[in-house]
Amino acid sequence: KLACHKRASVQYHPLGVIGAIQPWNYPLHNLFNPVISSLFAGNACVIKPSEHTSWSSIYFAETIRENLRVAGFPPDLVQVVTGYSDVGEALVRSVDKVFFT
Repeated sequence: KLACHKRASVQYHPLGVIGAIQPWNYPLHNLFNPVISSLFAGNACVIKPSEHTSWSSIYFAETIRENLRVAGFPPDLVQVVTGYSDVGEALVRSVDKVFFT
């Protein structure tokens, strides 16, 4: 009977900017997974794809940005940075959380 006098609640708070460092395999899935999760949780996302998948990752991110624009959201919520390990190091230092695959 004590449980009827207790309450529990869950509150979700956006974290801010999520940095996603992605590997070379499955560039579409590995890009969409952190972006969709970040956006649904109220965060922005900066993606650093593998240097081997830069072109396709930029293309996929542009499709997401266009969908955001059409839906009335700021397309700048999703950004892509390309480069080698120095770019990944800078990304890790400048975001609120890191999504590392």
